[in-house]
Amino acid sequence: MHTICHVEIPVADLDKAKEFYSALFGWKMEPYGSDYIMFQTEKEPGGGLQKPGPNTPQNIIFYVLVEEITAALEKAKGLGATIVQEKTEIPNMGWFGIFADMSGNAIGLFQGK
Repeated sequence: MHTICHVEIPVADLDKAKEFYSALFGWKMEPYGSDYIMFQTEKEPGGGLQKPGPNTPQNIIFYVLVEEITAALEKAKGLGATIVQEKTEIPNMGWFGIFADMSGNAIGLFQGK
């Protein structure tokens, strides 16, 4: 628990970013929906390339593995953070949530199924 388990990189063009990171680092890429590509590195953590939407943070986000997202979000809020994304299901994987720390950094939380 509490290790970094996933990294998301916002990109304007998924195809160009896929080519770039594949060529640069040799990451294996796999589409996950129409606006997301999962990448695998040789060692953990892996992550995803994401087309930003109106409610998506515009910076690189890392996700921390937690036992229970709702409790972790409430604890973060009690310590001064702002909730950006409540607990949300990722089909067949688990759940995620996002908070912003006191400096405005978006930090993700992940709870597996």
